[in-house]
Amino acid sequence: MPPELHGELAQAAEREGTSLNGYIIARLGEAVGHPAANGSGSAPQGLSSVTLRRLLIANVATVALASLAAVVILLLAWLG
Repeated sequence: MPPELHGELAQAAEREGTSLNGYIIARLGEAVGHPAANGSGSAPQGLSSVTLRRLLIANVATVALASLAAVVILLLAWLG
């Protein structure tokens, strides 16, 4: 495999949050009309693990901000 192709495939696999091998197997399967098999090491259908991780971080940040706002409102109500 040419090094340039390997590098591009590795980057694509990383973006999808899967291994290079899993990514290649999924793409080859798609090319011949086979759906990705569950547990084959390919990226799960739907959201990638990178996207899920980012959403989880955003969720934690949102809950933390909402908690902080609730504490501030309670303090203002208690003091006012």
